[in-house]
Amino acid sequence: MTIEEKLEWKNLAPNLIRQRLIIEGTTELLVEPDQIADYLLKLADVTQMEVMAGPYTSSAHELGFSGWIHWRTSGCHFYSYPTNPPLFTVDTYTCKPFSVEEAAQFTKEYFSTKEIVWKEIKV
Repeated sequence: MTIEEKLEWKNLAPNLIRQRLIIEGTTELLVEPDQIADYLLKLADVTQMEVMAGPYTSSAHELGFSGWIHWRTSGCHFYSYPTNPPLFTVDTYTCKPFSVEEAAQFTKEYFSTKEIVWKEIKV
């Protein structure tokens, strides 16, 4: 297959539950590693996910911070950027259903966001 050929998305595993959610928001201050780790653990509680490993965080120095947590049914990545205003992105992928609205509301309240958006990616 060449790059010029258009690939249509198709569900390769229709019997497997998959849920994807992207949340982005702006905050007064840049979200740093300690807060990222705490958020990821609390998000696991909100979404009723079982933590298998982490959370782990790292620094990209002047580019911001990241974090990741492994859930029994997949996991979640977090990125914060030193933009004006500071931006964060949460990428969640699970094989267990959860409430998108509860996750978004929790995130909004946890970070006291200036602005927040979210989108569930349907398979």
